[in-house]
Amino acid sequence: MDPLRFTPGQWRALRYLATHSASAARVGFRASQIWERTGVTGDELVELAGLGYVAGRLHGSTTPPTPGVAITARGNPKLRIHLTKPGKQAACEIAPAWRVVELLRDRHPLTVEDVENDAGVPSDTLTRLDKLGFLHRELNEAEQVLFSLAQKGRQYAEPYSA
Repeated sequence: MDPLRFTPGQWRALRYLATHSASAARVGFRASQIWERTGVTGDELVELAGLGYVAGRLHGSTTPPTPGVAITARGNPKLRIHLTKPGKQAACEIAPAWRVVELLRDRHPLTVEDVENDAGVPSDTLTRLDKLGFLHRELNEAEQVLFSLAQKGRQYAEPYSA
């Protein structure tokens, strides 16, 4: 599945796990901690596990993390969530898209060149976001394409606050 099609909560969860995975590689994160800090729902986390992007294990268990545990043990306070290798790849795909959304949240509209330079993303990222409905496209007086956030993009740009 294309990671750019995930929900805002799933984006935040993958980004959070990728950002902090080095500090929790062995132990993992409590599922409740991820819910509180990212706004991802239990069902969204189960979907990520079903796709193989996150795995779980119960705290104190000697078995390695598996996606099945993240699915069956949800709601268990001992559940620890780990980012899998495909999850890390998905988080890497989301990162440039997040930079675009974050940039356009604060400064808009911007030309294609400004977005590519300021967010440090290739043009194919903008094309994907545009096709998925994240961006609104318009032309200025000089016939340059300007991008701003569409409604969908604004949903992803809003920071989560518990």
